[in-house]
Amino acid sequence: MTDSAAKGSGKLKLLVPINFSHKSERALDFALMYARHLNADIYLFHVFEEATKDYRQLDRLTEEHLERMKQQVILAVERLAQVGIEHTVDDIYRRIGGGKPAGEILQMASGIGADMIVMGASTTGAFKKLIADAPCTLVLVKEKDTGFVVT
Repeated sequence: MTDSAAKGSGKLKLLVPINFSHKSERALDFALMYARHLNADIYLFHVFEEATKDYRQLDRLTEEHLERMKQQVILAVERLAQVGIEHTVDDIYRRIGGGKPAGEILQMASGIGADMIVMGASTTGAFKKLIADAPCTLVLVKEKDTGFVVT
């Protein structure tokens, strides 16, 4: 399904920035649980912070990270199944960006018309702008706490 097709279908769009940390795994779990009850698509998004002019390396990294995102979804569905939460994933889109993560996440959220950003809570001040400027609901998943912060 294309982005424009998803937009016309009335589906919610959940953007899940993923950096392969425990917090981003928990954010993906939350998004999958949330999407299970609603008509929603999930957009996984990874940002390369370091720019490279070596396009072969960039292609290799892009393929590697797209595959890692696919594996993260499979593992998340398995984790949820272990606690009795069955989920069938209809549409999960994988996107890659380059630049400063907070700005790239805001740009992607606007670009896809996200209804919600679900991400691991940052421990740095770099994400203050993202929190202040998010064009939609923002759910921050904490590392050890089982709760979620909705802004």
